Amino acid sequence: MNEYFISYCFYLGTVLVLLIGFGFGFHIIVKSGWKNLSSKFGTYAFVPRIIGTPVHEMGHLLFAVLTGSHIKGVKLFPKINSRLRSSGGGYVEFAPRHGLIGSISCFLCGIGPMVFCPFVIMVLMYFLMPDLYTGMITVFAQTDMLEQENLLMVIQNVVTGFFQSFRFEMLEEWNFYLFLLLAVPIANECVLSGADVKNAGKGFFLIVFLLLGAGYVMSWFPVVAVPVITVVAKGATFLMCVLCLGLVFNLIHWGVGMVVGWLL
Repeated sequence: MNEYFISYCFYLGTVLVLLIGFGFGFHIIVKSGWKNLSSKFGTYAFVPRIIGTPVHEMGHLLFAVLTGSHIKGVKLFPKINSRLRSSGGGYVEFAPRHGLIGSISCFLCGIGPMVFCPFVIMVLMYFLMPDLYTGMITVFAQTDMLEQENLLMVIQNVVTGFFQSFRFEMLEEWNFYLFLLLAVPIANECVLSGADVKNAGKGFFLIVFLLLGAGYVMSWFPVVAVPVITVVAKGATFLMCVLCLGLVFNLIHWGVGMVVGWLL
């Protein structure tokens, strides 16, 4: 087994672990936050989902359209009620194409929010908080980030880089609060629901098999392997950064819920 294939598998595995691990982790954190907030504010606690749910569903819809699936129905905005504690309140119903494309469609649509929600947060950061955005790009430029042995240390470095970019003067800027108002609800929806896991699971093993097969063949041609591995490594690093951002905002949501539950 040559070194190119090992490197390819490492970065590919990192991408999959990040998507699945953060997806389930966010689900636990956010569920706890909603539980504490709704116990004090009832259904009013779920009003922010009017912001986050459409972005979550757009993540599904985007990949469904890109893979040529037939869209049967779309609901972007939720009805505010107690059921939102366990469900986002929106949906995208689609019929994937048959065969290989259909399996790929199911997988990509299932994990769509895990990619699209952080992307939207980064776009908001670019326009509303350019200093924070620059700080995250600086962290992203650390090419050796994922070569560290301890994944928790990598996450800590990313989160630390984010807070190092924060200035207390930002608390005096209206755009900081607008950014939080939008980013936290969107981060809350960067989760894998039961239905999302079910859809993604339909094509997961086939996707992994195809990617590993392509990587093995590619690894015997260094002129192709090197740039592809570089792209996958950069993608894994960027994904780590944006998901860590989601972690920060979901922890804010969880922390607010804990404080509210303690004080009120």
